[in-house]
Amino acid sequence: MRTSWNITSLIIGVFAVAFMLTNTGCTPKITDEQLTKLRQLKEQAASLEQDIKKKEAEKSALEKEVAARQAEDRQSSQNIEFIKQKLQSWPNSWPDYVPPSNEAVIETPAPPAKKKKGKK
Repeated sequence: MRTSWNITSLIIGVFAVAFMLTNTGCTPKITDEQLTKLRQLKEQAASLEQDIKKKEAEKSALEKEVAARQAEDRQSSQNIEFIKQKLQSWPNSWPDYVPPSNEAVIETPAPPAKKKKGKK
């Protein structure tokens, strides 16, 4: 008899614990406050995503501008080096350049001007 009483109390205890676990805790319904808070958070997340996209676009534009400025800087430094090299050999900077000579130019006399007939 004693064992049946222990088994019965054990079964009732298990059912009691299961009943308390299933009937207590969160309800499946969402409250109006939670719903409004969820909507606000979704709107905030959407606006933050738009801000991120804008900032990424600005970042790429700035990176392009920096790259262009660096290219200009490299070109300027190349020009400076070219000028320095030419200044070091100043009197004869371009040795393969031959100035045009006046001997090769043949001057032709201008044709005589025609006189017009008529009153002055």
